Amino acid sequence: MRNQLALFGLLFFYQSLAWSDLSLRVIDQQGDPLVNVVVAIAADNLQARNSAMLPDKSAIKDTLAVMDQVDKQFSPHVLIVEKGQQVVFPNSDQVRHHVYSFSKPNEFEIKLYSGDQADPVRFEYPGIVVLGCNIHDQMVGYIYVAENELAKVTDDQGYVHFEGLSVAAPEDLDVTLWHSRLSNSKVERVKQTLGEQQPNGDWQLVLDLLPEVTKETRKFKPRFQ
Repeated sequence: MRNQLALFGLLFFYQSLAWSDLSLRVIDQQGDPLVNVVVAIAADNLQARNSAMLPDKSAIKDTLAVMDQVDKQFSPHVLIVEKGQQVVFPNSDQVRHHVYSFSKPNEFEIKLYSGDQADPVRFEYPGIVVLGCNIHDQMVGYIYVAENELAKVTDDQGYVHFEGLSVAAPEDLDVTLWHSRLSNSKVERVKQTLGEQQPNGDWQLVLDLLPEVTKETRKFKPRFQ
């Protein structure tokens, strides 16, 4: 009898950790869906049914991520990489670009180039890397360097989906959120708890963003000599 009770206890425990999918939606203070929000869950706070879902540190340094330049814009607008991963910056435009970042300690510079002439850049430190082009002022992009976390970017409807995770109490789960308009510095992140689940099964998070600022295109001398 005692063994049966122990078995039932174990079954109840594992049912509480049932594999499930987490669907999160991020909206702004006006209730509009937010694209290009990075939603990250610390790896210590979850288990994955498929271990391949979690970052494979042994393979990171052998994997190249791609930040392209298309129609004088960075593509994708937000790229997630792992700490220690290399990024290549192909130039798919017919004009040359001069890519740089002042985001310490991940600052770097790729002087005027075209095509696939640029060497990969390795990002050794976690955090947000703000990208610019010294020729085309309207070009702004972001690299999110993750460390020991599972991170994804919201789609144009504000959704991210985490499949096959095990979370004992999702309502108590803390997630880290980043968006370029969370702060003037562009690099600040915030933590939120999922809280109450929506009737449709989603978890909704609200971000209070700064007003969008439109930058005027201007000509200037190179920032790097």
